[in-house]
Amino acid sequence: MEETYFLIMVLGLPLLIILLALLAGWFYRGGPEELLDWKPTRSPEKEAQLEVGDLQQMLAAVNKYRRLRGAPEQSLEQVSRHAWGRLER
Repeated sequence: MEETYFLIMVLGLPLLIILLALLAGWFYRGGPEELLDWKPTRSPEKEAQLEVGDLQQMLAAVNKYRRLRGAPEQSLEQVSRHAWGRLER
């Protein structure tokens, strides 16, 4: 009797919880954003502006060290082409 109770608790209870969660998800009509009450912190436009700013800062840093070495500065296209060339190998 104790073994049956143990098996029900160890196997049956987790399966019941998973089944209930799946049923609740199946019948829920809202989206995941509504369920989690999720709102983006920034707009996509702001994210794009921040990304451009990051790229400009990184390019400035690369060119600063190139100037210190006496090498010519590179454009964003040249750096991108070089990086993509290394990824394709």
